[in-house]
Amino acid sequence: MTKKQPLLEVNNLSKSFSLEKKSKQILKAVDNVSFQIYEGETLGIVGESGSGKSTIAKMILQLLSPTEGTIHFLGTDIAKQSKTMQKESKSKMQAIFQDPYASLNPRMKAKEIVTEPLTIHRNLNKKDRDKEALILLKEVGLDSQHLNRYPHEFSGGQRQRLSIARAIALKPDLIICDEAVSALDVSIQAQILNLLKHLQNIHGLSYLFIAHGLPVVKHISDRVAIMKQGQIVEIGTTTEIFNNPTHTYTKSLLHAVPPAHPRDRKDNSTGGLLP
Repeated sequence: MTKKQPLLEVNNLSKSFSLEKKSKQILKAVDNVSFQIYEGETLGIVGESGSGKSTIAKMILQLLSPTEGTIHFLGTDIAKQSKTMQKESKSKMQAIFQDPYASLNPRMKAKEIVTEPLTIHRNLNKKDRDKEALILLKEVGLDSQHLNRYPHEFSGGQRQRLSIARAIALKPDLIICDEAVSALDVSIQAQILNLLKHLQNIHGLSYLFIAHGLPVVKHISDRVAIMKQGQIVEIGTTTEIFNNPTHTYTKSLLHAVPPAHPRDRKDNSTGGLLP
């Protein structure tokens, strides 16, 4: 039986920054990281602020160049692609960011925002763009009354739905969710997570899901990678990570999260394992 090839393969990836121009001090934000993401899979990456999660996302999105290592997407090293191939790979890889208001153009209407990728990559005429805009908005739980609204006229959850509609416009293979629900209320987080899972089932999407919250990652991920100081210290299936963690850092993260219901907490001062 032929082994399934990964959609995204990251090998020995590192990124270093100079702390000051005249200084020889180097900060290694990402240190020798390797992982794979397969078609239809969600890989969650968890770690504290500064652990290197978003730096990995930026390198995959080609917003930063790696210091060392390779990133293969759809079987091709993205660093060695021609400009034509880069444009094609970028259309197959989209992102959803933490702050939907900051990632949306405040001067553009919703229909213009969600169809901008189609204008750039497919050169659709206005009539076809408007038709596609309504389809995309309905797919994320919005409707025709939202077409001509500006970002400031939406709630936080609605703005993130708008960001998701833009991300799926080109029917990508991979979506990188960089803290995509952390700025939202808990009830809205659940709605957005359910929407992401629904879209994944319909379109066969793969997600790289970056988050601080372990319960959020547990809800959506097939596998989980735990990051600390630029390195992946543990990676495994969601069941393995949450039920049988092996690294002390993973165990400490799990113990730091209190159970959802107070009656399940053995010690309210220190929290306990997730139920």
